[in-house]
Amino acid sequence: MGSVEELVAAVDAAFVEKGRGLAQWPDPHPDRMPLDEEYSRVTNPQRWQILAARGDAWFKALTDAGLAEIEPEAEVVWQEPPRFPAARTIRAVPRTPGAIPLVVAMTGFEEAEWPAVALGAGDPAAVLEVIPDCACDACDSGSQDALDVLDEYVLCVVTGAYRKLWRGRREITVYAEDHMSWSGFERRRVNLTRLLPGRFVGVPTAATSEMAINGYFTLQAIDNQGKPRWLNTIRRAIAFKLGNGGSRRKQRKKERKKVERALARPRRWHHIHGSPWLDDDRTDASKGRG
Repeated sequence: MGSVEELVAAVDAAFVEKGRGLAQWPDPHPDRMPLDEEYSRVTNPQRWQILAARGDAWFKALTDAGLAEIEPEAEVVWQEPPRFPAARTIRAVPRTPGAIPLVVAMTGFEEAEWPAVALGAGDPAAVLEVIPDCACDACDSGSQDALDVLDEYVLCVVTGAYRKLWRGRREITVYAEDHMSWSGFERRRVNLTRLLPGRFVGVPTAATSEMAINGYFTLQAIDNQGKPRWLNTIRRAIAFKLGNGGSRRKQRKKERKKVERALARPRRWHHIHGSPWLDDDRTDASKGRG
């Protein structure tokens, strides 16, 4: 099997068998806001077992295609375990050299407060996604949305698109060419009152303790005490410059450049990445998704 389309078609065929007796459901509130009581209610948690059936369909398709060996009761070591106690954990070990394993951990679904499936990749495994991220009735958008998300994350591992890099508090995750996330690249905020104490402004003589935040006084408090506004304008401009200020769009662009440099040269970064499981290494995780 050499294409994503063929693999997804095999998964769909296996899902007919694995999902027999499990009903799909539409978005319960497509044209209205959720009710307040829906946020604390999980109706029929057993219905989320359809996610486990979809996972089983993926394992069957991968096995039938000769792409992986399945470990049905795998003892998985996690970088950070899923946020729920897993009742069942399955691992697919790819046959392709250099490819990374796929892990599916799931709850019991019967009486679970949070019925869910966690997808992981690598060894030790990194959590890719927990589906659903919230199972309450208010957050429910229908079964098809959840199934599509599961397919997307499985495909990012099988096609070799998945990459995870981390160093210190910075983290980058690539799921597909058009799906990437990162954290820890935000600009450092600068407080000029602490950086240059007393240089531009002093403690207002009539200020009260309620006007202070964390031991220093805000610009608003100082302005209210009749200090020259041009001093505060200069102060804001310097703090803005030191903090690499700019619009959120410009800041996001700067962050993306740093991310792209790290992806191009991941030296000194911890890195999880694997080869495609499929014969054709030109596969794209965005293909085959309905």
